[in-house]
Amino acid sequence: MEKKNRTRLDSASKELIIKSVAEEGAQVSDIAGQYDAGPSTVHRWVKEYRESLTGLVSESEAEKITAAYEKKIRALEEENEILRKAIRGFSDIER
Repeated sequence: MEKKNRTRLDSASKELIIKSVAEEGAQVSDIAGQYDAGPSTVHRWVKEYRESLTGLVSESEAEKITAAYEKKIRALEEENEILRKAIRGFSDIER
């Protein structure tokens, strides 16, 4: 099996990859494939990025951010439930 040499990514591409995964929730495997980077490398970059953020926000600010994310999650869960009910309703109509 031939070993594949990967191209070296510039810092702008690396930063884009990290932010896509860490902040936007992109899948590591998808992003790694797009940029011809190894998934384990992307995981390492994201881990290092998250570790570098430790201590950058106060505890109260972190709590506010967490509360905002939890509120968003609840809203999305409610939306998903509404969509599930609508799908069930439409599938019953077609029968």
